[in-house]
Amino acid sequence: MIKLTDILKEGGDKKFRLSKSQYSALGDILSKMGGDIDDITENLEEAPKPDFTTMSPDELEKSGFVIAVDKGVLDNLEGFLEAGLEAKGWYEDMNKKMLDALGESDGCLFLILMAIFSPQNKLAQNFLLAARCFEGIKADISNPEKVERFNTMISLEPNELYKKIKAGEFRDMETIERMVKNVRNLPSYLSNLVRTLRLYSNKGFRFTKSDVVNEIAKHFTPSGALTGQTVISAEKVFSFTLNLLDPNYEFEGGWLPVTMDTWMASFFYPEMSKADKSKFLSKTANYVYIAKLTQQLAAKFGMKPLEMQAVIWVAMIKKKQGANYDVTFDNAIKKNLDKLKVKIDEMKDIKSFYQKVISVVGAKA
Repeated sequence: MIKLTDILKEGGDKKFRLSKSQYSALGDILSKMGGDIDDITENLEEAPKPDFTTMSPDELEKSGFVIAVDKGVLDNLEGFLEAGLEAKGWYEDMNKKMLDALGESDGCLFLILMAIFSPQNKLAQNFLLAARCFEGIKADISNPEKVERFNTMISLEPNELYKKIKAGEFRDMETIERMVKNVRNLPSYLSNLVRTLRLYSNKGFRFTKSDVVNEIAKHFTPSGALTGQTVISAEKVFSFTLNLLDPNYEFEGGWLPVTMDTWMASFFYPEMSKADKSKFLSKTANYVYIAKLTQQLAAKFGMKPLEMQAVIWVAMIKKKQGANYDVTFDNAIKKNLDKLKVKIDEMKDIKSFYQKVISVVGAKA
C-alpha cells in the first residue's frame, strides 16, 4: 500500500506513521470529540515514493506495497505461451514497417498516435483512429494558411479545446474533422495528443527517432511514476509509446519499459474483476511489480521483456476470445480495407504499401 508519512508530535519528538485511510479515520474521531486534526499535526509530509524500479518482485512483495501474485500462475507456462508466439516480434515488426513506409519523422508521429489511441480500442479501431488523425495533421500543416491556426488550436488546454471542438469551432481543421467522427470519449485522448502535437510543432514538424524518444523518456522517474511535465501520461501508454518507437530502448538505470494493461493484469491475477484491474494498474507500485514479473519470465524463456509481454498478451486474448480473434497488424489493416470495400490483394504490389494503406484508411470520410 502506498502510504503517507503523517507526522504527529507527542512530547516534541515522538513520530507516528499513518496510512492515508488511518489519517482520515483519526480526523473523524477528533471531529466527533470537538477537536480538529490540524490542531495536533504540523509539517504534514508526503513520503517520497520508493524507487520501485530498482526493487525485485520479492522486495516489492515484502514491502507491503503490492499483493503477491500466486506463484502457481507462473508455473507450466510452455503450452500457454505457444498460443501467443506469433506475436513475439510484434513491436520490432511494427516499428520497421512504419519507419520504412513513412520515413523517420512521419513514422515516429504515426507510432505515437497508435499508442495514444490504444486505450479501450481493438487493434483495427486503433489503426483507424491513428490513420485518420495522422492524415488530418499532415493535411493541416502542409497548408500554409492553416499552420498558424493549427498552432493556436494546440496551444489551448485540452479541456478548453474540447469545449471548442464540441461547439464546432475547429471544423475547418482536418486534424479535428477526420478524428472526431470516429473517437469515443475524445477527452481521454486529448491531453496526450495536444502535448505530442506541441512537441511536434516545437521541433518544426519534424521528429527524429532518438530525439523524440529522449523527450518522452526524460519524464520517467525511478519510482516508475511520471513527472507532471510528461508528454505522454499514464504508465501503460507511456511504455507502449517507447516500445513502438524503439523496441530496444533502456533507461540509464537499467529499467526496460514494458506495456502493462488489463490483459496483462488478467494473466497475473485471473480472479480479479475488470474494475479492480483498472484500479490496480493505476497504482505505480502495482504496474512496476507485474512489469518486473514479465521481465523475469522473459529471462527464463530467452526473450526480451517486450517480446514476452506481446506473447502473453496475445495468448490471453486467444484464451478469452478464441483462436481466431484479431491480434495481428495486417489483419487490422485488412478489416479497415474491407469496410472501405478495398481489396488488400489489389494493393499488395504497391511499392509503399503501408503508406498507401494509411492514406486510404485515413482519408476524409
